[in-house]
Amino acid sequence: MFGIFKKKARKAVTEVKKMENRDAVEATVWGAYSIAYADGSCDAKEISILEKTISALPAFAPFAGEIAQMSSNIRARYDASPRSANAQAMVELADVAGTPDAVSVLCLCLDIADQDGIGEEEEKQLKKIAQALQLPLDQYL
Repeated sequence: MFGIFKKKARKAVTEVKKMENRDAVEATVWGAYSIAYADGSCDAKEISILEKTISALPAFAPFAGEIAQMSSNIRARYDASPRSANAQAMVELADVAGTPDAVSVLCLCLDIADQDGIGEEEEKQLKKIAQALQLPLDQYL
């Protein structure tokens, strides 16, 4: 009898952890595209940094299939309405504000922005991202 409860409790804990990781995944992907589109276009080498980061994080493994669809949807959103997409990115980033994931997201955004040098548009977007994550940008530059 208690074995059933243990299994259900373990499954519930796993689902809660997956939901917590979902916020980190969404913030990571939205943040990456937010900075990639900051200069008006999304470069393949910028997105390759996102893909390498995701594949290197075991916590993101359960979301592998979803991330591809999420990326496709986000790109479509940026192509259709960059302002709306940026607003959504800020909402997703705010979900991880004040957590250790916020630092990881900001560092990834900095790595992406630094691919071809941090331009004026990218710097403005990095400031917005850092503000949404409640982190001091200067500390990570």
